Amino acid sequence: MKKFLMIAAALTILAPTAIAQVQPRPNGQNAPQRLQPAPSQAAFTDPRTVPADLARVDATMNSTTSFSGRFAQYAADGSFAQGQVYIKRPGKLRFEYDAPNPLLIVSDGVTLTQQDKALETIDRVPLSATPLNYFLKENIDLANDTEVIGLQKTYNEWRVTARDGSGEMDGAITMVFDANTLALKEWIIADSFGGETRVLLSELRYNERINPRLFVLRDESRRDRRR
Repeated sequence: MKKFLMIAAALTILAPTAIAQVQPRPNGQNAPQRLQPAPSQAAFTDPRTVPADLARVDATMNSTTSFSGRFAQYAADGSFAQGQVYIKRPGKLRFEYDAPNPLLIVSDGVTLTQQDKALETIDRVPLSATPLNYFLKENIDLANDTEVIGLQKTYNEWRVTARDGSGEMDGAITMVFDANTLALKEWIIADSFGGETRVLLSELRYNERINPRLFVLRDESRRDRRR
């Protein structure tokens, strides 16, 4: 279950522009980039401006009601995966992993579902019981809905680090934004064991109509496990 929730947490962040690109392989596929390590400790560059800075981040993310595009995921175990992402707030999400990865993650606004095509299993949890709920809300409010434990600002980027304020979920998420536009460049999930999962977005299209059927997953032929 913890692995399922960490995958879900890694795939939740909204932004009006994605500027991080994945370098193409010669055969047209995308290859992992050499990523710089994340900061080892979250900190506040300027504690006095944190409320205003978070309000700007909230406003930037809330300006996008939907997007679709590509994602690239670098897992804590060193593996790499990529695929197609569709998000429509409030509550709806679809992550289609490219073959040979068998995963498909879908939220219909109430239930978060993970399908493993190789194992022929479907796992479901309430969306409200996952970190996704904070970032798929109609109105994102990081200061009140999460515990913000770091906001680092440099000339090139902002890094906002947050965790579950209730203490019920382990780990933390760091969102990396362009310093000038507050466009999301990547996000990093740090688990309680010191592992990190990093996700980059590219080729995003904003506020276009997305087929509502993409947010519904039904396959009665597969084994359905409810957590």
